[in-house]
Amino acid sequence: MKNFKLILSVMFVFFVAQLNTMAQTEKKPTKEETMEWIAGKLKEHLTGGREFVSYNDGLFSYKKVLSSDVCVTTIDLNKVKSMSNIYSKDFFIQGDGMLTVKCDNSVGNGKNAVSISGQNFNKYTAPFYVVDDPLIERLKKAFKTLIEYNSPKDANEAF
Repeated sequence: MKNFKLILSVMFVFFVAQLNTMAQTEKKPTKEETMEWIAGKLKEHLTGGREFVSYNDGLFSYKKVLSSDVCVTTIDLNKVKSMSNIYSKDFFIQGDGMLTVKCDNSVGNGKNAVSISGQNFNKYTAPFYVVDDPLIERLKKAFKTLIEYNSPKDANEAF
């Protein structure tokens, strides 16, 4: 009976150690995988008469008809450098020059921020309608990963 308990204890310790090893080796998605996942979710949640145009190498484009003008907005995911506070209900992303707008009959006005969900207190461009809290949390995690990729550190920096 003592041998049986010893064997069971050893197996339990081995099992816990194996679980710990698996948890530590969780693979971080590449920058490209992260941007593609984000673009897919943004495409699914376009709203307000906007239509998906394309996604290529971090450039997510959609169009919207404004009276007699068709405008194409491009969000450059490679330029996303920050997002709203993780605890904020107003979820937006920012980056210098990350948004460009080209219209058929006029010059568009690019912004440096876009609202993903929430109250949009700052009245940023709001092309998406995301109300699914678990999805919002996953988007925040994905944007946090993307921001880490877009903000490389110097070789001599620890953090």
